[in-house]
Amino acid sequence: MSKPKDVFCTQEIMKQLTDTFHFEEENFDSDISSVGIDGCWQADSQRILNEVMVEHFFRQGMLDVAEELCQESGLSIDQSQKEPFVELNRILEALKVRVLRPALEWAVSNREMLMAQNSSLEFKLHRLYFISLLMGGTANQREALQYAKNFQPFALNHQKDIQVLMGSLVYLRQGIENSPYVHLLDANQWADICDIFTRDACALLGLSVESPLSV
Repeated sequence: MSKPKDVFCTQEIMKQLTDTFHFEEENFDSDISSVGIDGCWQADSQRILNEVMVEHFFRQGMLDVAEELCQESGLSIDQSQKEPFVELNRILEALKVRVLRPALEWAVSNREMLMAQNSSLEFKLHRLYFISLLMGGTANQREALQYAKNFQPFALNHQKDIQVLMGSLVYLRQGIENSPYVHLLDANQWADICDIFTRDACALLGLSVESPLSV
């Protein structure tokens, strides 16, 4: 059975990067290279490279490619190592299509740890959900007022932002897009929330924001 195109791409990338490792090894000090354990350096470089690439593909949501690479290279990846990447990618994909519920559920369940690292993620997610209600006009007024209760845990640190959100309710009848609060509808905030989620989720999980391979 033929292998997926992504797997062939993976193997080509591995070959190019492995060649780079080997080129650097050839330039090591002659005293080191004369020890007579060339195979150890090669095997160690290959293992590290494979681990970095597997993590990179997990980060990108390319789970099938990562699994194939594990099988081909003989790496053993524990399910607990994979699950955080699966969940984070699922949430990010939802945010990209402006679905907030998965991210909100994740943030609420991790509230204490996020607050411990001074994260504003949960507040900004609630803020975006509140704004989505504002866009529905007066039909959503009652629901918006009810939802505003979610701002209570953040009143101390985000008092001014909350006041702005509550003030915008006055303009529901004429439409937020026709009010002094039109800035609340800025589309860039959706890209921003993806970045904030990635940064804070990685910090909570003890991961670097950037993939080691891309760095």
